[in-house]
Amino acid sequence: MEMKKIKLQNKGHVYCKSRFYSAQDSLSNNLSYHFHAGINKLEGEIDSGIWAISYLLSMYEHRPQDFILFERPEALVDDQVVPLRDLAPFSCYMDSSYPLFSSKDTTRELVTLGLQKEKASGSAEEIRDLFQIDKERFERPLTGMGNEIFKAMAAIGYCHNKEIFCFPWLSRSRFQNYHNHLSVLLKTLEDLRKIIIVPTGM
Repeated sequence: MEMKKIKLQNKGHVYCKSRFYSAQDSLSNNLSYHFHAGINKLEGEIDSGIWAISYLLSMYEHRPQDFILFERPEALVDDQVVPLRDLAPFSCYMDSSYPLFSSKDTTRELVTLGLQKEKASGSAEEIRDLFQIDKERFERPLTGMGNEIFKAMAAIGYCHNKEIFCFPWLSRSRFQNYHNHLSVLLKTLEDLRKIIIVPTGM
């Protein structure tokens, strides 16, 4: 299910979490967010709504207790109204709190599992090469991936047929710390025509 554009608008409160931060964030129905295939970088403070929208797209079905919404949870996908529950199989939160990344298996094993589940062509080694992941680290669980963790998560998500890659909010300095690996990853996902949402500090 390739998606070209998503429009999302809602009102409510969201308790956003990642391995780096947690914050009470809010959504305003005065704002609508438009995302397209490629890199969608949102800049703002940790509680400016940009983390909430990324978290909403990717975690609503997995952690409904983190949301108090005042409007129906749905999105406009390629001009069609789609409930968020129907988007859940195609969205991926790039954080260890996302269920797909809770396993202690190695990155290679999780990639292989995704390829088998989706009956996809290609090998784990081809995926490692596509996402430019270090050979040694590819044999480690996500907790041992160091600054390549986002590349590993994206590779796993890609093999599980994810189309929307939603990052947690990253401060400007933390984004810069990951910059070399993130720039490679974002370009790879863009070339694959995925929708990438990256909320960062200003």
